[in-house]
Amino acid sequence: MAVTIRDNTKNGDQWNEWATILDAKIYDADAQQNKYDDIVKAVTVEKKSKRWGEKSTVMGGLGDYGIKAEGMDAAEDSYAEGYSKFIAHNTFSKSVLISKEMRDDNQWDEAEQRVVNLVQASKRTKAKFVTAALASSVGSTTTMTFGGQSGLDIACADALALFNSAHPLKNAGSGVTQGNHFSDVLGSNTVVLNKVANAMRNFKDDRGEVLGFTADTIIVPGNDPEYEDFVKRVIGSDGEVGSNNNDINTQRGRWKIVVNPLWTPTISSTSHPLIIMSSEALKELQGTKFYTRTPLDIENEVKVESRNMVYNGFERYSLAFTNWRHVALIGSADADAQSL
Repeated sequence: MAVTIRDNTKNGDQWNEWATILDAKIYDADAQQNKYDDIVKAVTVEKKSKRWGEKSTVMGGLGDYGIKAEGMDAAEDSYAEGYSKFIAHNTFSKSVLISKEMRDDNQWDEAEQRVVNLVQASKRTKAKFVTAALASSVGSTTTMTFGGQSGLDIACADALALFNSAHPLKNAGSGVTQGNHFSDVLGSNTVVLNKVANAMRNFKDDRGEVLGFTADTIIVPGNDPEYEDFVKRVIGSDGEVGSNNNDINTQRGRWKIVVNPLWTPTISSTSHPLIIMSSEALKELQGTKFYTRTPLDIENEVKVESRNMVYNGFERYSLAFTNWRHVALIGSADADAQSL
């Protein structure tokens, strides 16, 4: 998303040269894709918004085709509307100061670093916001605190946490549920990975129709290097990991791994969380949406009282879990988690 820079006309000749060079640094920093951009891109569907908030509705597919008699009209069908989710955008802002003394003393490097960090902090905040929502929307937790604001909505469209053991299927009959929240730890072989992939393949839409999506992404916390190494061996070895058998490793080439350094859960023998995702389902079901209402907008001005130049970054965005069927959580110690 291209950054917008607004140079205040109050800057005057004394700051104009500096502002031009610093603006160029901002554009360069914004254009460079980094690990924070990659996290948001990997786990969300990025959207633009022109409103103060967005409403999304889960739409089920049509029913099966029927056999009709010759010359007769086909039976009409309609889309089964599932649960709806409304999310309002949040405003994020940060300022940095470049002092008159820094300019007088030609402290270019420090000044450049400050404005570049204004862009990097924006990218990092987005990735942390997404990560916090994914990591927090578990069991009975449907709100979170972030950026000094409490009560932020991180519920799924069905009003439950994204990872829950009993998501209701709205149009499949009373009491029909499915879960994507599991206590099973990956362990020393691929048994649990196969089980969760099969469970995700058999997730049903709100009409009760099996969706058949293939899980292909493993999201690993950034504070569990031994587990990260094991996951890499599980998905990358030619043969079965931890076995003397000559059997091929059926997981090889099937998975993409995303190591998220911003996700640092408590690790124990019963808590080794991994998020399993289907990138196909993420896109087709629009499961996790990241809405940008106002892209990063940076404005500068010189304060008369101090002669300092201030750069302010401003942006608005939001995150919505409109569907849960693209992800599953395994290795969870939360009381809501069920066994595969």
